[in-house]
Amino acid sequence: MIQLVLNSPFLSQDLEQALRYRDAEDVLVLMQDAVVAATAPQWCARLVGIPLYVMEEDLKARGLQGRIGMELDMLGLIRLIAEQGSPQTWAG
Repeated sequence: MIQLVLNSPFLSQDLEQALRYRDAEDVLVLMQDAVVAATAPQWCARLVGIPLYVMEEDLKARGLQGRIGMELDMLGLIRLIAEQGSPQTWAG
């Protein structure tokens, strides 16, 4: 399953909950404000070893460069959803 996180981990518990409830084979996708997690050292350390994608458009829109995970464009996200099925969205 895809765990899709939208909100900054500094402003919400969405990423924390996604990590708590994800299965080992789940893929994590950070988009919108959640992409800051891929740039923050404390979050990068927690995300090591997790299949992780970061939306490149959202990184660019915020002037950020990810330190962890694979960058994904919208077409890539659509393909991922087509392969894995509907995501669990965390946008509390």
